[in-house]
Amino acid sequence: MRWLLSEDWTTDIYAEPFFQRLAGLGEEVHAFKEGAFYQINESKNRLRATGSRWVRAQHRLRLGPRIARLNLTLLQTVENVKPNVLFLFRGDQVWPATLAAVKQRGVYVVGWHNDNPFSPAYPWYVWRHFRLSIPIYDRLYAYRTSNVEDFSRAGCGRTGQLRSFYVRERNYPIQASPDPGFTSEVSFCGHWEPDGRDDYIAALLNTQGVDFRLWGTLWERSGLSCRLMHRFGPITPLYKERYNAALNGTKIGLVFLSGLNRDTYTRRCFEIPAAGTFMLAQYTADLAAMFAEGVEAEYFRSPVEMVGKIRYFLNNEAARVRIAAAGRERLLRDGHEAMDRARQVYDDVRRDIG
Repeated sequence: MRWLLSEDWTTDIYAEPFFQRLAGLGEEVHAFKEGAFYQINESKNRLRATGSRWVRAQHRLRLGPRIARLNLTLLQTVENVKPNVLFLFRGDQVWPATLAAVKQRGVYVVGWHNDNPFSPAYPWYVWRHFRLSIPIYDRLYAYRTSNVEDFSRAGCGRTGQLRSFYVRERNYPIQASPDPGFTSEVSFCGHWEPDGRDDYIAALLNTQGVDFRLWGTLWERSGLSCRLMHRFGPITPLYKERYNAALNGTKIGLVFLSGLNRDTYTRRCFEIPAAGTFMLAQYTADLAAMFAEGVEAEYFRSPVEMVGKIRYFLNNEAARVRIAAAGRERLLRDGHEAMDRARQVYDDVRRDIG
């Protein structure tokens, strides 16, 4: 089959692994990079800066000449490539009329949404194109279980869950000594949002004798920003090799779950065990079903429990190493790599279109 994958491609953690894995399955794969229509080079020139704000506003509001050009070019690309399948990641910039026109050309339209387009925490306009397009999709995958039923109620006939994944070339145990720039006893690599995670971070900052490191984005918006700046300096995100080095260099990898998206698991739940690192995560029944509590991972339900388990497992290396090894074995046995997800989509689409 011939596939056209449409995503912003501003990062390479969503569509790019699918591109590589579908090609590995022998499929012909083409990329449509939405980000090219709303990414511009910043400039000190005042006119360029004004233009930059206008482009960002179009992207944020999902309207304007750049977004119109994106939709027109997507349709032209479909005409040129003649894919059997159009696979959209999020699809928030693509208009319902564009998808309807694609389907009229005999293309099977598949989507995967990694955010929660039904969360009231988002402004109404963010997901409006996607939500209006739901009945047009031939198959639609949700990141979380709760959205599967949401998609069905909104009119999509074929829905299911497609979980996140790790990428074996990026998330793996490093046999050499940890990079001293990324070593810690406890770390969290991820974004800030106003979902209560400040309470957990504050508990860690108040815990004496624990070497805690923090990386990620948006922490300047935290109520703890002054304390964090004093403790860590500027907090920056980690990507690719540096991210894997940090996961390998910590004894305990923390996982907080997005309250904005009402998550019950996250990508980090696969990346930490893939690195062979001990995972300590916020408890959900969903996550505990994937990694057994006290056997393949550990969980916390409050800041007090989190700190208590950190102290216990820092002082009990044998238990920590045993659980980390069991978590990685479970990960490999159950199959949460990008190829497992690509094969799920491949098999479903093959079965759908015959």
